[in-house]
Amino acid sequence: MRGQRWRYRIGNHLVDVDNGFAWIGWAQERMVVNGEPLHRTGAWFSFRRSFKEPWLTPIGDDELSIDMRSTLTGIVCNATIADEQVEPEALYETAWSGGKGSWPEDEQWIETKQFSFFKF
Repeated sequence: MRGQRWRYRIGNHLVDVDNGFAWIGWAQERMVVNGEPLHRTGAWFSFRRSFKEPWLTPIGDDELSIDMRSTLTGIVCNATIADEQVEPEALYETAWSGGKGSWPEDEQWIETKQFSFFKF
């Protein structure tokens, strides 16, 4: 399995959005807030995933929206809160042995400036 992680810092929370995939067509995603998995999905030949989570902002309740989609050259992840784009604080990637639903340990994620899995 190959994995990509987008790390967002929103207020005093760390939000990790993880994508794991196998070249045979399996893809899985999860959203982890402060080390606690909140959403998990997985499917064969999936091209788009979205997560929505209620979020308290300085001006009241709103929603954190995560949208992941496949493109010809990789996976794109967009995060918005209160309709404002949130940029990732860091990017990580990893590879691990495991089947559907498995995830690597946190120390296996390696920080990167650009994902390498889809470079041609």
